[in-house]
Amino acid sequence: MRKTTGLLSVLVLGAAVAGPVASAHAAPATASAASACHRLVVKANSSNNKALSADNRHSYKKAIGHNKATQKYADQAKAACRRARHAAEIRRSLDGAQDGAQAAEHYNKRAYVEHDSRAGRAAADAERNAKARLRIALHYS
Repeated sequence: MRKTTGLLSVLVLGAAVAGPVASAHAAPATASAASACHRLVVKANSSNNKALSADNRHSYKKAIGHNKATQKYADQAKAACRRARHAAEIRRSLDGAQDGAQAAEHYNKRAYVEHDSRAGRAAADAERNAKARLRIALHYS
C-alpha cells in the first residue's frame, strides 16, 4: 500500500510542478512578439530621422534610400503588431507614416532630378509628418 501512495504523491507533485513551468514557457512568446513589434517601429523611426537629416543636408539621393527603408520597416511592423494591445492605433499611425515616407520619396526624387528646392522642402515636411505618426506608433507599441 505504501508503494502505491508514494507513486500517487509523485504523480500529483509532478502535475503541480508541470503546471507553472508550462505557463512560464508560454509567457516569453507574447513578450518577444511585443518586442519585435516595438523594435520594428523603432527601426522605422530611426530610418525616418536619417531621411530627415539627409534632407536637411540636401542629400536627396540618400534621403530616397532612407525613405524606402522607412516604408519597409513600417510594413514589417504592421505585420508584427497585428496582435498587439492597441493594434488599430498602431496600424493607423504606421499607415500614415508610410504614406508620408512615400510622399517624401516622391518629392526627394523630384528635388534630386530637377534640382527643385521647393520639392526638397516638401519632402522634409512629409518626413516631419511621418515622424509625428511614428511617435504615436512608438507610444502604443
